[in-house]
Amino acid sequence: MLVNFLKSIEVDETAKKYWLFFEDEIVADRMNSKYNSLVTKGLYVTSKQAEFEKSLAFRTVDFSYLLKNYSDVSDSTIKVSDSEINAYYTTHKQSYKRTAERDIEYVTFDITPSEDDKMQAVKWINNTKNEFATATDAVQFINTTSDTRHTGFYVPLSEIPDSLKAFTKKENMKDIYGPYLENGTYKLARLLDASDRPDSVHVRHILISPKQNLTLAQVKLKADSLLKVLKSGVSFQLVAKANSDDQGSAQIGGDLGWFKEGKMVVPFSNACFTAKKGVLTTVETNYGIHIIEVLDQSKNVRKYDMGIIDRKILPSSITNQKVYAEASRFAGTIDTYDKFNKAIASQNVNKRVANNITPQQKTLPGLDKPRPLIMALFQADQGKIVLDASQQAVFEIGDKYVVGFCTKVSEEGTASEKDVKNDIRYSIMKDKKADLISVQLNNLKKEGKTLEDIASKAGVRVQEATQVSFKSYSVPGAGVEPALIGSASLADQNVISGPVKGNNGVYLINVNNVVTAAGEDAKLLKERLIASYQMRGTYEAYEALKKNANVIDKRYKFY
Repeated sequence: MLVNFLKSIEVDETAKKYWLFFEDEIVADRMNSKYNSLVTKGLYVTSKQAEFEKSLAFRTVDFSYLLKNYSDVSDSTIKVSDSEINAYYTTHKQSYKRTAERDIEYVTFDITPSEDDKMQAVKWINNTKNEFATATDAVQFINTTSDTRHTGFYVPLSEIPDSLKAFTKKENMKDIYGPYLENGTYKLARLLDASDRPDSVHVRHILISPKQNLTLAQVKLKADSLLKVLKSGVSFQLVAKANSDDQGSAQIGGDLGWFKEGKMVVPFSNACFTAKKGVLTTVETNYGIHIIEVLDQSKNVRKYDMGIIDRKILPSSITNQKVYAEASRFAGTIDTYDKFNKAIASQNVNKRVANNITPQQKTLPGLDKPRPLIMALFQADQGKIVLDASQQAVFEIGDKYVVGFCTKVSEEGTASEKDVKNDIRYSIMKDKKADLISVQLNNLKKEGKTLEDIASKAGVRVQEATQVSFKSYSVPGAGVEPALIGSASLADQNVISGPVKGNNGVYLINVNNVVTAAGEDAKLLKERLIASYQMRGTYEAYEALKKNANVIDKRYKFY
């Protein structure tokens, strides 16, 4: 096949282009692999690093602690000056780097079927009822008329909808049930067949599929030959392993296990559920020719082939136009944020708010696949209505029309002091509260002999944490508190330690129990760390190259 393809590129320009592209891809892939190997093989873990990593999990502690929350100190008692905010911002400026973000407020207009749309669906289903009842080929009629094709599977009465069970039990092949409404769809039902069939079957098969050098006619001849071989007494398992194109089952002799109706394609399923146990049979499906043997069957149950004509109640083009016109009228009245909110109030529509949207974001509350709106949002100005590439304000998102308003624009880079002023104020207030609480707890430590005494005087309770080491991520009852974890894992036993400034408040701790362990073998730990570094190397090298090449990812503009 390869030789024939290479010969073809001499006369087939398309094939030649594909081959040259394929060569380029191989070269690029090999260069990429070599570069990644150079980087990852250059990463190394020293014995000292391994010893340090081992020491982090060497000591595990159980400890008691009390927490004095920052919220216990009133904000009104803490003063933060502009100069303090400016000094904090100057010192921590690198912490306020951010990606581009947008805030949006938007309203939706649902495209839902009108009463006229419902009446049209009712009219259609009623007009179809007589034709369905008299159709000589009901399956073909369903497939050419209904919104949903006929499945062809037989199901027991237990799987028939409750509304159809009484109708089904009559086994009247000429009568029509309906129309009836189910999940926003009008339906007609007609029983096409009823039969006693196994509830489930255990089957094995051999699949012969058409290929580039094997036509369907040749496949049928091969299947007939294999069938004769099997009937002569040759093992089914051996023939399946050597010939079946279903590689998932070939290695276990073609065994498909037990299954119920509806799990396989219709022709294959019907062949399995009508065949006799132990009798070889063949059937053609989209996959090719199957040689089937039913190994076992469960007891027969009464099953039914139910034909369904359905017509979904969908919005008509007239309804769609009315909703679009409503959305357009709304959009046409707003050019300021004040007018946007007044229009919402006057038209009694619901507003949704989404903040901190990133360029690559793919979701918005209440919307299905809103990428077009997000892409347009990043081309919009703050305080303006969002427009698409054609300067239209109405977006069709799923089954809704959407009108959005850009309320905030934050470009990529370091946030200004003004934008993060409130965050800085909160951080400074937290530090000042921590200092006040620490003084209070230190004074109580001098008075109280136990952690329980101090907790009682401080108006808090003592909590317990177990099996915490330096490598722990969180503390039971306290959450993510790195400072608390670090202090507790190194603190002396039976000594009240602290105060420790945490994320939620200030802590005092008392280590009750210390467990030391041999830990992981140093050699194995070193190998594991090297493997971890090398896994990180490929990704982090790529990110470093991208950063130093000043690559700016603007794919969000296109998809």
